[in-house]
Amino acid sequence: MDQLPPDFAKALARVVEPGKEAALAKIIQMATSLNDEELRIFLEKFATRVRASPKPVTPQELVQFLHEVIQGGQ
Repeated sequence: MDQLPPDFAKALARVVEPGKEAALAKIIQMATSLNDEELRIFLEKFATRVRASPKPVTPQELVQFLHEVIQGGQ
């Protein structure tokens, strides 16, 4: 796997709800236990959401994405 860009943490911090960074990190960590295809879908949902709205991403949104992927939803 390629390494993340050096500014990845700063870029991620710009799209998450202020003060919720630890909660989002925990959810993303949980997502890493998904199989490759499920993780791909989760990350696509996350990326689509970031592109779709300038609003900060909330932990609830990532939890929803995680549940959808686990339940087989695309």
